[in-house]
Amino acid sequence: MFCKEEIRNICSSYSIECSHIGEVIDTSMGDNDERYNYQINNKYFLKINNIKSKTEKFLTGMDQLIMNYKSIGVYCPSLYKTKENTFSLKIKKNEKIYTCHIEEKSPFEISPNQDDVDYEFKKKILVHVGQLAKMFTNQNLTPHKSMWSMIELAIGYTDVDEKQENFDNLKKCLMDKGYIDLANKLIKQNDEAREKIKTVMANLPRCVYQGDLNNSNIVIDKEDNFRGIIDFNMYGTEVNVNCFLNEAMYFLKKMDFEDLSARDIFSKMTSIQNDLMSVITNHYKLSDLEVDIIDDYKKVIFTSFYPNACLIIDLIKQNYQKEKVIEFLEIISNL
Repeated sequence: MFCKEEIRNICSSYSIECSHIGEVIDTSMGDNDERYNYQINNKYFLKINNIKSKTEKFLTGMDQLIMNYKSIGVYCPSLYKTKENTFSLKIKKNEKIYTCHIEEKSPFEISPNQDDVDYEFKKKILVHVGQLAKMFTNQNLTPHKSMWSMIELAIGYTDVDEKQENFDNLKKCLMDKGYIDLANKLIKQNDEAREKIKTVMANLPRCVYQGDLNNSNIVIDKEDNFRGIIDFNMYGTEVNVNCFLNEAMYFLKKMDFEDLSARDIFSKMTSIQNDLMSVITNHYKLSDLEVDIIDDYKKVIFTSFYPNACLIIDLIKQNYQKEKVIEFLEIISNL
């Protein structure tokens, strides 16, 4: 935590005089991932962290991406520079080095619907993904990868990518519960799809994206219209089709396995994804290579999309609708 005098000194480096300092919003995740956010003058957010990846280069790339979003009419909070013309400021406290930066407080409200996904509303959000890809594909790419990255590792991953990690958890669950043949079919499918992706990955179009379009990062106006995006901590370079498929993914629900057949659940998942994808591709035309590889990306994503993989694992472990869950996975394994 930081005292008011320390906060005022930091803000002074950004030529901001503090008249009001809000209560700290502590989103820390451990000793090496401390995150303290302070609202300043009801106009700014001062963000302080000790995450090594939050460098001046990271913030400069974030600023470039924010400019890209703004150019297509999507609001994003502006970053501010110090008197020395840097986005970041380093400070030392308790033998730790912290990075500070200041960004604009959004004039819009965060989407109130945090517990469910409104897919009709999401269509309005995803329009900008296609517009962004159309205008900025293969431009100003950053060296770090987005949270969706497959094969290429995002910040925080050193051995396998996030999708492989999720798939490995599902594989272990199936093995532990005795579904050896199904696990092996999915392993073979996952490995073959990944190998094909690897052969063409260097030539796939890519862009820089915010990379985490969940409700808590979406802002709306008083008429509930989509206005913009906040929180760029997960931004990075991403293969276009991989970003599109992940952002358009359907979030499975426990209720689906209670009310629908396995075939109907699969149809619902793919139908909603295709519907959302069409919003993106109305603005961005897939290349022949992207069309050729997109089904392989789907084969990987269908069993490794984090919320869905977690739900499936939980249902299997709880023996709840287990037969239907296994049938659903069998359908995927036969794609």
